Amino acid sequence: MYMVCKDNQPLSIVEDKGFVHLMNVVAPNFKIPSRRDISRRIFLLYDSMKNMFIDKLKNVQHFALTTDIWTDIHTRSHIGITIYFVENYIINSGLLVVFELDERHTSEYIASKLVEVCDEWSISTKSIVAITTDGAANMIKAIDLAFDKKRQIIFFAHALNLVAQQAISNVPELTTLISKVKNIVRWFKQSVVASDDLRKTTKGDGKLLQEVPTRWNSTFYMFERFICLNQIVNDIVHRHISAPDMVSAKEVHDISDVIDILRPVEAATKELCAQKYVTTSMVIPMVFILQKNVKEFQPKQIMGIQLKSAIIAQCDKHFSSVESCSLLGMTTILDPRFKKLYFKDTVVLSKMLRYISNEIQQTQTMSSSESSSDTDNTAVEEPQTFNLWQDHAKYVQQSTSRKSHRGQLQEDSGFSSELNLYLKSSYARLSDDPLLIRKDMCKVYPILSKVAVKYLVPVSTSVLSERLFSKAGLTLNKQRNRLTSKHLNQLLFLQSLDETL
Repeated sequence: MYMVCKDNQPLSIVEDKGFVHLMNVVAPNFKIPSRRDISRRIFLLYDSMKNMFIDKLKNVQHFALTTDIWTDIHTRSHIGITIYFVENYIINSGLLVVFELDERHTSEYIASKLVEVCDEWSISTKSIVAITTDGAANMIKAIDLAFDKKRQIIFFAHALNLVAQQAISNVPELTTLISKVKNIVRWFKQSVVASDDLRKTTKGDGKLLQEVPTRWNSTFYMFERFICLNQIVNDIVHRHISAPDMVSAKEVHDISDVIDILRPVEAATKELCAQKYVTTSMVIPMVFILQKNVKEFQPKQIMGIQLKSAIIAQCDKHFSSVESCSLLGMTTILDPRFKKLYFKDTVVLSKMLRYISNEIQQTQTMSSSESSSDTDNTAVEEPQTFNLWQDHAKYVQQSTSRKSHRGQLQEDSGFSSELNLYLKSSYARLSDDPLLIRKDMCKVYPILSKVAVKYLVPVSTSVLSERLFSKAGLTLNKQRNRLTSKHLNQLLFLQSLDETL
């Protein structure tokens, strides 16, 4: 059963001649179970593991959900709901359910299903801090009906994708250039002779990348690889009369400009695609730094100037109210790496501090702080040619200097003493895990640490949902095209469990 669930094997594997021969060789006395027996055992195992997972969730106070809708190979719509929670100051995640939507995707229908799932898993809707979804109108209204619109977070990576795609589409010359490069890449992929020449010249290390319409960063990677292999591609194209027109020298400079302008957006997208890290607190700082990087870049080509203006306009359109989202604002302040550093609107900042102070007062009536054990600082950062956070240390230093010049900070009236003390403390390193820092700080800030753990749970990306849909596509393949929605849900849930449960 473990092999069937983990390796996406069809139940009919127990009847395959090769598998039967293997088992007869390695375990001749073992009686191979039938397909029906395997199906029955999977159902029993699902029930058992589900109950264990429910018992595990009973010990957790606060949760965050992500949900998204996808379509399978039979054009049936499914909704996936994943859960996040903090355990021992580490973010854990799991799959709750994948089920078929057999009615129109109205907000009322989706809302009823979300509440139904919470009831099934014994999760109180009051314990759900946030629900991260896409920006579809029916999903926004569904969250408002089932929970509260203040608890909704829109996938930030989706917003970045829209910023880049819409900015690119607003520069007609750029879309024409993209089509030209795509034609060259397509020709290489269709021509065996050209592909062989490219492999021989690059000694097997060179390969052009094609754009995927739904992923803006595929355009970035296509351009980046094309520029790296430009000279080699140029030589091969000019040796074949059937090749499409090669880009001109000016267009090569245009592409280089476009790559440099889009690099901050690509870096932000890549950094947010993490499952085990706190990402919600990074949204406001990332928007600040992203806009700063784009505005400060000086393009050398007209196309670059047009793209820069388009990106700035799209950022203003999609991120103008990002600080006003209470969940994003509170998590940013509660992250000891950022605190108040990246807020532009002082009125919004004061409101967020008031929210946190009220949360501290409400939490103060709960049980006293728990003791903490040794901290394991796991911070691994791979070196990159472009560092989105290269100016972060400068901002921290400037903020610290302003504090020292003002002398002893005057406590904000009405705010909790813990909050005031925390805001006066030094910033954490950017590479530190904010949850593990909270584990160290729980004795100094016992109540604030509990509030921080609550609000640092939500994620701002759809990474887990997209991984879920990828796994679902591998599970519901041509060999298993008769798999029902019920069995698909069971297999995906068992596949998502770690071996420690």
